[in-house]
Amino acid sequence: MLNGVPRILIIRLSAIGDVVRVLPALSTLRRHFPAAQIDWAVESKAAAVVDDHPDLDRCLVFERSRRGEGRVDGFFAFLRSVRAGRYDISADFHGILKSGLISLASRAPQRFGFAWPRARECSNVFYTRRVPLPSQRLNRVDENLRLCEALGAPNHEPHETPLFVPETAQPEVDAYFDGALDGNKRVIAVHPAVDRPSKQWPVASYAALADMLLADGRFEVLITWGPGQRCVAEAVAVQAKRKPLIAPETPDLKQYAWLIHRCALYVGGDTGPMHIAAAMGTPTVAIFGGTDPAKHAPVGAPARVLYAGPEPPPRRVSTRAAQDAFARITPDDVYDACISLLTQSPAHPARPEAW
Repeated sequence: MLNGVPRILIIRLSAIGDVVRVLPALSTLRRHFPAAQIDWAVESKAAAVVDDHPDLDRCLVFERSRRGEGRVDGFFAFLRSVRAGRYDISADFHGILKSGLISLASRAPQRFGFAWPRARECSNVFYTRRVPLPSQRLNRVDENLRLCEALGAPNHEPHETPLFVPETAQPEVDAYFDGALDGNKRVIAVHPAVDRPSKQWPVASYAALADMLLADGRFEVLITWGPGQRCVAEAVAVQAKRKPLIAPETPDLKQYAWLIHRCALYVGGDTGPMHIAAAMGTPTVAIFGGTDPAKHAPVGAPARVLYAGPEPPPRRVSTRAAQDAFARITPDDVYDACISLLTQSPAHPARPEAW
């Protein structure tokens, strides 16, 4: 501790949606430790979620190598950089072997993490304080805030904590909305691509939903996509009978976050973009099949969650079972959820109040 000011290390390496869901914890820690040095250990793929955040002092980025030897050498070099931070407190929100080793490398006298079974791969052996959870079906945001409570930082504020989007990342998106979209219609972002089949509502269903929203006459439909996902967006556009727009490429997460913030509504599955939308205050319709909505539902914005699987969901869901559950969610169901949410949700401001 330097001059009575604690040095705190947050550890959440990936994935994008999981890193987004630690942002409320970051804001909670900053409110309770306003003078603290607060740093964050994160992998490069998700670093844009937290870099330049006004509540954060420093972002320690781990660049993953694809080569086995380079991966090990790079990780040990990263551990040395963590050790140099001379932290007083580490908070491991990830709970895997790699994050546990980072916690140990911090040499923090107080190392907080989750107790088993939330902590995996024996990561809990590296902590000095193991935080049990009252249920294994808590939302991830609530889990993270439980860890904050153990640090002496209870949360009594709303969970919405947007990504920080600098003004330099906004003009290109704003120009697209002003030039390519009908300003008299509300824009609905539809994100059909997911990272695995157990999260995939059928592409044909997304196309049918786009047709229904466009036939309504009040909306523009913007199909969004990320790196390597344009083919999915194009498949939806091809199968749709009307003409949904395919969003322009966004070179980084900051621009994507601002794009989604400019929309009146977001529709998609259990993905990082869904959590970005909720964090940015955009009303969200979330379609679940192979993951547990109790743990992964969006937090921070008005939301409707559609799920037609068994309750409670089994711990492991096969792709076939997830697809069967998705088949029970029709485009009409999702359209009705969109209209209900848009009717009850006032337009959110052009810039979140947190900025």
